[in-house]
Amino acid sequence: MSESTQAWVEADLIISGAGELLTCARVSSALGARSTLGAIPGGAVAAYDGRVVWTGSAEALPEEVRLVRGGQNVDADGRVVMPGLVECHAHLAFAGDRADEFQLRVAGATYQEIAAAGGGIMSTVHATRAASDEMLRALTRRRLDHFLRYGVTTVEAKSGYGLSQEQELRLLEVYRDVAAAHAVDVVPTLLAAHAVPVEYSDRPDDYVKMIVKKMIPAAAKHKLAKFCDAFCEKGAFTPEQCRQVLEAGSEHGLLPKLHADQLSYTGGAELAAELGAVSADHLDHVSEAGVAALAASGANKRLPVAVLLPGATFFLGEGGHAPARRLLDAGARVALSTDLNPGSSPTQNLWLMATMGGSQLRMTAEEVIRAITIEAAAALAVDDEVGSLEVGKKADILILEETRTSEIPYRYGMNPVWRVYKDGRLVVKRDLAGEM
Repeated sequence: MSESTQAWVEADLIISGAGELLTCARVSSALGARSTLGAIPGGAVAAYDGRVVWTGSAEALPEEVRLVRGGQNVDADGRVVMPGLVECHAHLAFAGDRADEFQLRVAGATYQEIAAAGGGIMSTVHATRAASDEMLRALTRRRLDHFLRYGVTTVEAKSGYGLSQEQELRLLEVYRDVAAAHAVDVVPTLLAAHAVPVEYSDRPDDYVKMIVKKMIPAAAKHKLAKFCDAFCEKGAFTPEQCRQVLEAGSEHGLLPKLHADQLSYTGGAELAAELGAVSADHLDHVSEAGVAALAASGANKRLPVAVLLPGATFFLGEGGHAPARRLLDAGARVALSTDLNPGSSPTQNLWLMATMGGSQLRMTAEEVIRAITIEAAAALAVDDEVGSLEVGKKADILILEETRTSEIPYRYGMNPVWRVYKDGRLVVKRDLAGEM
């Protein structure tokens, strides 16, 4: 074909020279579609107007892609190129900290004992209620900035530290306002069923009724949330109460998610599967029946992604780890998250969760990388837009310092990000001396 008739793909951003290009896409084989990292050694990716338009080999690039006038051609210089990370379980807007409670746990107090004594979630609720809108917006922006420096380009943001209609809606409005001016995509979740507030301490069913009759309709009416979540746990909400909340959310167009089987077995995983939840999160005490429910063939019903939060297990120092290997070997989709929150996981390092996925949960490098990209995107029902480098998806692209996939979970606690592109635009530029 002559140059005059060549069907060029036009791009305003080309990143080439990757040691490994990880597309994290599903690939087809003789055995059908299978999940891999879609690695292309020496690969390249091209974007136009904020969307991926081409991925492929370095050899094919000059024959198939043309850079438009004023476009960027970036040499990855042998580094790993991969999708932007997806943080699929974060409690983003809150005030105060619980550093003193950590010292109580070091001295032997349990998370549940501290909560029963008036600490825990309610201590953060009091601090958050007292904070001004301006302070909450500033704190949320700062946390999003920090996530972005770690290469996280999409973040779920839960409410849950207001626990009244006015305060819960206020937190969701903070997310709406901050997201409108920030590079990171924010996916809002109503988590009014996080704890029973002190005002309803002796009548939790009345609080659930208020969530169902008032909070959920208000959040849905003003389009403030995509998801409705609940904490199914002893000392929080019973499975039946969670059912009421999530079913009401579904009736108003809010997709269900569930905190399940974290501190004790409650049948949360089974409930999440029954309700067709988008994800079941924590799962440290999931039963074999729960594992089977999350991995069952579901032709007519969504199967929840199992979102595992090893940072919370590590920081609390209580109980065993979620059974990642059993879930994966049974066929469940598994994602990893920081569970950013002030009480049980005050971290924003999703790369560290990938390391814990390997060292604590026995997940392979391939599995943990997918767990913080495409599987995490599925846990937010945004895997058609982000989480992999595929034609038509957002050009959320990372260039790492590392040159091999196996190095990603190996160098724990560090930030491997060299460049972050959000919607095809450079938003983070780092060097060995730190952020620029």
